[in-house]
Amino acid sequence: MNESRESKNAEQLEELLLLTEEIQEELEQKDQLIEELKTQLSESLTLNEKLNKENKAGNIQALKNDLKLADRALQIEKEKLRSANVMIGECQDKIRCLTQQRDYARTHQKIVEIPVEKPVLYEKCEACDRTDYQNAKAKYETQKERLAGQYKAKTVMFQTTLFLLAWYSLTTTLFQAVQSDVLLSDCKSFFHDAASFIQTFIGWTIDAGQSVAQISTKIPNAFIAGIIYWLLLILVVGIYVAGTGILAILIEIKIIELYKKNCWDVITLLMILTSAVVIIYFGESIKKVMPINLLFLLLFIQGIYLGIRCYLNTLYWTNR
Repeated sequence: MNESRESKNAEQLEELLLLTEEIQEELEQKDQLIEELKTQLSESLTLNEKLNKENKAGNIQALKNDLKLADRALQIEKEKLRSANVMIGECQDKIRCLTQQRDYARTHQKIVEIPVEKPVLYEKCEACDRTDYQNAKAKYETQKERLAGQYKAKTVMFQTTLFLLAWYSLTTTLFQAVQSDVLLSDCKSFFHDAASFIQTFIGWTIDAGQSVAQISTKIPNAFIAGIIYWLLLILVVGIYVAGTGILAILIEIKIIELYKKNCWDVITLLMILTSAVVIIYFGESIKKVMPINLLFLLLFIQGIYLGIRCYLNTLYWTNR
């Protein structure tokens, strides 16, 4: 209440100050006009004296008329100036009163405490037996445990149903895959190509080790040269094999981390089963359209799916 009254007084004070400034500007303009009239009057008096000396009656009469008009205008301006001074005095009195009221409101403020209602848990006094409260609390706990048990039972039932459905889909798909000659042939070809690649890589590694081990031929002692040859060969082959194995393990760990982070849900399971079912049941038709290994196609589809899920997950967190 005091703050609203103080703000209202401050607005009135600002309006009075603006009005006072406007009145002062008007007074300055009127003072300037009075000075100009005084200058004209003095010039007229000078001219009157000059005309009196020259005894020109007509000019003297005209000059007297001008002097009367100037004197009348000067009186009017003086009256306006007097009225403006009275108005300024009244405004200053109002400003002084408003300033005193504002200072009084600032120096005579008081703090008023307002009661606030706050809901608290209902409990009886210590003299009562608190029977209603204990009964209500026991009923709440019983209902809470019953609902928790129902939720847990439904969760177990849902997980069991989902597991059985996944197991049925997986076994049916595997049995159909075993009966598919095209898929079995492509699986054998895939693993045969993988074994051939590993064998070729080992051959390259051994050739590289033998090339490095040829340095030992420059040693004159045949026994020492043989030892150095086998040491260099084992070292080079071990480095290549260990490096390739570590790289494969790191790639596998990275793929598993990406699956757990972006694709560890029911959608991925449905995607794997659906793509496997499509490749198993329509393998012959796919082979007629494009001559590609079906197992490699399945892995390729999973790689594309993993990339899409990672991109969508990154886009989601970026926009969020």
